[in-house]
Amino acid sequence: MTDSVHAPVRRSLAFLLAATLATVAGPAFAQSSSAGTFSLELNRLDAVAGDCRVTLVEKNGTQSAFAALKLDLVVFDAAGIVTKRVGVDAGPLKAGRTVVKTFDLKGLACDGVGRLLINDVLACEAEGIAADACLDLVEPRSRVAAPFDK
Repeated sequence: MTDSVHAPVRRSLAFLLAATLATVAGPAFAQSSSAGTFSLELNRLDAVAGDCRVTLVEKNGTQSAFAALKLDLVVFDAAGIVTKRVGVDAGPLKAGRTVVKTFDLKGLACDGVGRLLINDVLACEAEGIAADACLDLVEPRSRVAAPFDK
C-alpha cells in the first residue's frame, strides 16, 4: 500500500484522537481556567470603644456568584497564642464584584491582633463551585502589620 492510501486513514485517526482529547480534557480545563480566585484583603484594624473593628475588602474574581460564604477566622496575638475565634459572613457577593465588609472583635484591642488565620470555610454556596473547593479559591492578603493567611 502506498502513502496516498494510508493518508485518509491517518487523518481520520488524528481527527478521532483530537475529538476524544477535547471531550475528555475540555471540561476539566474549562473548569480550572474559569474558576478564578476570591481575594480577601485585611485592609484596616481600627480601635472602636475598646473593640477592634476589622475591615475586609473582598473581590470575587470568579465567574460565580456566592450566595453564602462564612469563614472560621482565628485571631492570634503577637506571641502566636490564640486569643479569639469568630465566624464571619463574607457573602453574598456577585461574580466580578468588590465589596467592603466590617466586623468587630469584641473585647479585643487592635494592638492585640498579631495574625489572622482563615481556619476553615463554615458555609459556601456558589454557582458551579463545590463547597469543599471554596477554601482553595480564597486568597488572603494583608495591608496591615498583622499577617492574614490560611
